[in-house]
Amino acid sequence: MSLFSTPFGEFQLKRYPSQPRETLQAYCSADALLLEALASNDQIAPCEPLLVINDEHGALSIPAHAGGFGVTLWTDSALSRLAVRGNAYSCGQEEPALVWSTRSPPAAKRVLMRVPKQLPYFEHQLATLSSRLAPGTVVEIAGMDKHLSPRTGDLIERYLGTTTRHRGQRKARRFTVIAGDASPPLPITTQVRGYRVEVPPLTLTSLSNVFSGDRLDGGSQLLLSTLTQTEPAQEVVDLACGNGVLGLAAIAAGITSSVTFCDESAMAIESARLNCDQLAARGDASVQFHHGDGLLELTTRPDLILCNPPFHLHHVVDEFAGQRLLRQCAKALKPGGRLLLVANRHLKYTPLLRRYFARVERLVEDKRFIVWQAIAG
Repeated sequence: MSLFSTPFGEFQLKRYPSQPRETLQAYCSADALLLEALASNDQIAPCEPLLVINDEHGALSIPAHAGGFGVTLWTDSALSRLAVRGNAYSCGQEEPALVWSTRSPPAAKRVLMRVPKQLPYFEHQLATLSSRLAPGTVVEIAGMDKHLSPRTGDLIERYLGTTTRHRGQRKARRFTVIAGDASPPLPITTQVRGYRVEVPPLTLTSLSNVFSGDRLDGGSQLLLSTLTQTEPAQEVVDLACGNGVLGLAAIAAGITSSVTFCDESAMAIESARLNCDQLAARGDASVQFHHGDGLLELTTRPDLILCNPPFHLHHVVDEFAGQRLLRQCAKALKPGGRLLLVANRHLKYTPLLRRYFARVERLVEDKRFIVWQAIAG
């Protein structure tokens, strides 16, 4: 647990997912700067609507709620939603109202926003806000210096209007803008990206917060090369699916007619859904979508899981995220079921795979990636 001291009180917060002997805090200096700005403004009264964007663990939503504000959380991440829910409960609060990233947020008197990792997603959010917020709405935006793009202030000004760039404090930086100063609002031009896969032939689109949305990443490409030797399967899961390229390739290759697409990102799930619709996969296959924490609460028992797992959680390099997914796979697979996993060579997955699976082999590798096949006991 992390004790977070704010102008609205002290709060014990916990990261989600939390690993044993956790060394990372559930808040950062950017959260503190935003809350200090909120508390210092005497022109907004408590109980008025407050829009909180990209809150990772509740460090913004929970103190603001304790300060009397009516909080709505706008987020893409199911993991963040679970973190906020758990911390709100432990702090004796109700979970804030939630709007997923695939929908437009409600109007609010004030906005607190953490700068997200993906720059196209940040631009998409700013464009959405420019068309949704009433003139005069105060928007406070902050991020850690090491994560901010040199373009951050320019992007805010482009979409929302004249921006005050505050001096950096505690390795973080805050930007303040009054909505409505940009005229007219710029169109949302960054929502959809895409690329084409040659084998099997697929044309894919991705919403703005999807990993490698404008090109096929090297790990997925290497895993796709193994599908011609992959045995058919009745139930397939595309775990950490992104835009759904692995699951859709399995359908196109004739490996299966039933795929469940799983991801913690709402935009990833919506991208996979759009690609299934556009490629008419529903006509020949049964597809389902699971937006949540990996395979938790998934009812299907697959006999094949395809996975290109993340090793980042938000801005943090976090091998624990992928390790959790491996344990989930071992538990979810039918006896004798297979996991096809692609991972960067530097990730130490070999001991974990051998601990949780009956048989493990390397199918193919290159200078950056290894594709593993692991058989469940």
